[in-house]
Amino acid sequence: MTARTQTALLIALALSSSALVPAPARAQAPAAPPAPEALSLSLTEAVDLALDRNPTVGRARETINEFNLQVRQVRADALPQLDLDVWAQKFRDPGLRNSPAFGDLPDFLPPEALEPYSFADYAYSFRLEQPIYTFGRVGGALEAAREQLNAVKEDVRSVESVVARDAAIAYYDLLLARERLAVFESEKASRERQLAQVKDRLALEDATRLDVLNSEVALANLRPQILGAQNGVAVSLARLNEVLGRPIDTPLELRDSLKLPDPLPFVPDYTVLLDQASRTRPELLRFDYGRRVLEAGQRVTRADTLPEISATGTIGISSFDVNNLTDPTFRNWSVGVFVRWKLFDGFRTSSAVGRLQSQVRQSELEEAAFRNALAREVERSSGEWRRGLEAIEVAELASEQALEAQSLAEDSFQWGAASVLQILEAERSVRQAELSRAESYYVALTALADVKFLVGLRPDAPLDLIPAAAAPPAPAPMEEQ
Repeated sequence: MTARTQTALLIALALSSSALVPAPARAQAPAAPPAPEALSLSLTEAVDLALDRNPTVGRARETINEFNLQVRQVRADALPQLDLDVWAQKFRDPGLRNSPAFGDLPDFLPPEALEPYSFADYAYSFRLEQPIYTFGRVGGALEAAREQLNAVKEDVRSVESVVARDAAIAYYDLLLARERLAVFESEKASRERQLAQVKDRLALEDATRLDVLNSEVALANLRPQILGAQNGVAVSLARLNEVLGRPIDTPLELRDSLKLPDPLPFVPDYTVLLDQASRTRPELLRFDYGRRVLEAGQRVTRADTLPEISATGTIGISSFDVNNLTDPTFRNWSVGVFVRWKLFDGFRTSSAVGRLQSQVRQSELEEAAFRNALAREVERSSGEWRRGLEAIEVAELASEQALEAQSLAEDSFQWGAASVLQILEAERSVRQAELSRAESYYVALTALADVKFLVGLRPDAPLDLIPAAAAPPAPAPMEEQ
């Protein structure tokens, strides 16, 4: 039997044996995981969740741990330093052959006296150093580190404030997007009912084919607007989940609505708001801490030109024989006080102090620019709040008017005194009025959140935290004459 025949026989046997083995049962596709339940959140809970799970906030808070360790590191300069040195060395010396007077050596020296020699050295020692007085160098560095830690804490508060404001704005965005979608879906249901009525009247020859076409076109025109509103809801949901540190497609249920708080908060004059911002806005406090760090840095830098006094002690054992390392008679020790004074450094210290003074001046100018921009933003936000309140009153009246006009048009249409186009126009007016009302509430609520953010408060914090934010007292009743 040839090799080719053997190979063919083996293949045939393998195929036949595989045919006898039953095919494994087809694996069933894993069941889809159940959809997660919608998380129900109020505005306050949304802000709390964002501050707890947003990765930007988590990263900022981690810097506090970093600078706590930096303060500990600076404090170490004032503590004693203990070092252990251990060494083992072997030396080879050429001996007298390396002497510059080798040619003048007497002839009676034995030859072995001219041979090189080797020896070993073994030792270990403990060295303790303690700064005694550094003329403010260590104390200034420790003060600078503490002020820097305070500045970092204000940076963290600034990040938290931005994330809290973003969470509130995203919350209101989602509320507005869902309100828009609800308005469009309500209008769609109304137009579907209207189309059915027109078709019924067409069957009774009380309407025309044009009335039916007008109703169908009006219904069809709503489809792209509904799709756009649905996309707006999806985008707003994704944005809010992103701020909350959750998967962007996780469902959410919002318990608050686009309504103003009751009682209506009183927003004081922008000068009062700026005064409050000076006490609570983290960026303004950060400027103050930053200048304290620079001033402490100047003191530390100036201390580099002053003496530094330290005490040093060393104890150990040194021997040419490793067996003597445990013998206390071979110990050696030293104790001393050392003074180090840098008398001239090429104007390096004075230049560094001048550079820090320039940074203090830059910080002052930057704070002045920030305060001017803050005043402008406070004025804008408080103005937007007032405009939102006025817009709400107008929108409420317009909504009431549009609903009344729609009711009259529907009644007239039932009695044949109004056309389909009039009904469609009335519904369009109602939809526009409801959207305008929702947007007016959105403008007012976001403006209120911006006002609180600008003065350093959470978006869900009451404005009565501001001492002068209480509503002005009512005038005293006049005495009767």
